[in-house]
Amino acid sequence: MESELKYRWLPRPEMHGEGCSDSELQGFPTSVESLIRRRGFGSSFIQSDYTELSPWNDLPGADKASRILENAIRENQLILVHGDFDADGITATVTAIRVIRALGGKAEFHVPCRFKEGYGLGQTAVQKSIDIGAGVLVTVDCGITSTEEVTALKKAGIKVVITDHHKPLQILPEADALVDPELTEESNASWRYLSGAGVIHFVLRGLAEKLGFGDIPELEPDLVSIGTVCDMVNLTGDNRILVKRGLEVLRSNPSPGIQALMRASGVKNFEITARDLGFGLGPIINSSGRITHADHAVNLLLETDPRLAEEMASSLAKVNKERRNLDSTVFLQAGELLKKNEAYVAVAASDVWHPGVIGISASRLGRQLNRPVILIAWDGENGRGSARGVQGMPVYPILARAMKEGLLQRFGGHDQAAGLSISKSMYHEFKAFVEAYARSLYREVSSPFLYIDGGLAPENCDIGILQALEKLGPFGEGNPEPIWIIRGVYPVSFRSVGKDNEHLQVSFQYETGVLRGIGFGMGHRTSELNRLLDIAFTLSVDSWRGGDSVQLIIKDIKPAARRLN
Repeated sequence: MESELKYRWLPRPEMHGEGCSDSELQGFPTSVESLIRRRGFGSSFIQSDYTELSPWNDLPGADKASRILENAIRENQLILVHGDFDADGITATVTAIRVIRALGGKAEFHVPCRFKEGYGLGQTAVQKSIDIGAGVLVTVDCGITSTEEVTALKKAGIKVVITDHHKPLQILPEADALVDPELTEESNASWRYLSGAGVIHFVLRGLAEKLGFGDIPELEPDLVSIGTVCDMVNLTGDNRILVKRGLEVLRSNPSPGIQALMRASGVKNFEITARDLGFGLGPIINSSGRITHADHAVNLLLETDPRLAEEMASSLAKVNKERRNLDSTVFLQAGELLKKNEAYVAVAASDVWHPGVIGISASRLGRQLNRPVILIAWDGENGRGSARGVQGMPVYPILARAMKEGLLQRFGGHDQAAGLSISKSMYHEFKAFVEAYARSLYREVSSPFLYIDGGLAPENCDIGILQALEKLGPFGEGNPEPIWIIRGVYPVSFRSVGKDNEHLQVSFQYETGVLRGIGFGMGHRTSELNRLLDIAFTLSVDSWRGGDSVQLIIKDIKPAARRLN
């Protein structure tokens, strides 16, 4: 299916912002200066640092939540942190545990089993809270739709603090404190699109302040940065500041658990980027909750013994390898099922897919098809599904309407990513409804495209450009990594590399030198390289050739032309 994908290259729409003066842009390479102007970046964006993070009590509900946790610590009550089994939920859980313990509190955690309990606060956690004598239960990255469970906890005399960033239902849980940016209509607030890890970070900053502590090391957003990038929330506002600061900590002083994860994934701490969080560390952390149990990742990130952390990270890396194999199976099979599907939302289901990896495959297929994808894994007469949206085509509104129509047992998430539960007997009606409703919601299904940020001369693809771009990062959702083009270069050598020859390694000749590049998932395109080419790419440090070399991360190739098409 990958060989059929053809991108249109389009100039990235200009963004409006405060802008920079000519004097503020002095010292930037011309190409980066143009990029700054097109994106509307101002001096406050370029020079922002951790001190400019929004006050913690600007986040509605954070003051009340931190006060409840403060009282629990002062009264020596046990706090149960209830997390989620993805990277955002896992890093949020560890962040809460380590800060509460560092502040003198007693804290334990519960992360539900994806296969036995499913997503969110459930009856197992309610009973566990009672059994261990918890005084407070605090959720991270979940809980905003758990009305019945919160009621049960309250009846048992347990205080409940909900911290989440997912969309609520019409009826809110009657918790002692609710902290969720989705509860506000203040869409322009810097904290509006925090991840689950980001939300609990704000609450914990308030807790530390109330207890008279300053900036303790445990409050650094190193783990928050991982959760933020992996959950694909916008890297603007407070999210960008948190990730920027988190990367600084990860480069200079990674914890034993993170250091072990870096070694297991081949990431070097001194040059770690947001891309490494999303594609290096994040998948290994995620794999535990997808294949085994997220407790393994939580325990690794809490581990302080480097030797034990190495053993745990090695074990998780093996789990991640198994996850990749399962994902490949789902991706190929779902791709065949959807090959001739022209609906606005592509829906497929199977009895043999592993439910822990369908979300990954849905994301990959969504990027290929450039439209939302919903994949469902059956377990008897019931199924668990993962839905992924694409730019301009959110999937959450469709599932919300399907739930209202009685076609789903349960669902939750946000615009671009959601989970669902469904009865097998409702599948065909659900599929037909989704396809019909999507036609009215989306005006057209566009062909896949790449937004191009500008042209870059081959001789300017150097470490100086990367250093200048670093001031505009970290890059991700809402602040995409710049994609450049080079016109009319000739590939002088190339080969397919990696498992099953899935990647493309290539060198391009230009007048005064050679550029080296890697095209992930492009190993099948060697037959296109016997001519002059235009290349769309991002830039990266070439770790194999030292810190002063760069390589092209190839996004697409086309026969040489004179203009964008």
